[in-house]
Amino acid sequence: MAGNGNSGRPGKPAVLKLLQGNRGRENVGDLLAAASAPIVPVGAPPMPDVLSVEAVEEWDRLVPALISLGIVSELDSMALATYCQAAADWRRYQRLIAARNATSDDELGGDIQTFKTGAQQMHVLRQLANDAEKRANAAGAQFGLSPMSRRNLKTAPAQQGELFPNEQRAAADKYFT
Repeated sequence: MAGNGNSGRPGKPAVLKLLQGNRGRENVGDLLAAASAPIVPVGAPPMPDVLSVEAVEEWDRLVPALISLGIVSELDSMALATYCQAAADWRRYQRLIAARNATSDDELGGDIQTFKTGAQQMHVLRQLANDAEKRANAAGAQFGLSPMSRRNLKTAPAQQGELFPNEQRAAADKYFT
């Protein structure tokens, strides 16, 4: 049976393939180009000025976590803004749906719209909430904001910590110079 993009072993970095002798017989020029590709520096992207207040709150909550994971760079402004605005829209629509449901006779006022003819369809607020959820999930997957996308996310290895932190460093410097 054929697999999908999540099937099989995770890919190896180009440098590791070269060090192991290029067992897969891939094009050496392509491997060298991938190995020497510039590394994008980690940092906070500039926040667009068009975000809603709730999207700015999401931005401020999310950016420090993404920086600490080494996932976001200054180039990711649009993708991050798309996620933050979609998440803010989803919350707003969910609040509106809950308010309509609370005042409805059958508690479906925000989910089902009934016309004068008796015909029913999904309420426009539910459609907007579903669309915002899809946008948030698609944009959030780029940053590993779901378990499946986090599994496939390739990040730089964590920096090695100090062997002798703080006051132990001075004692270690006496012996290891």
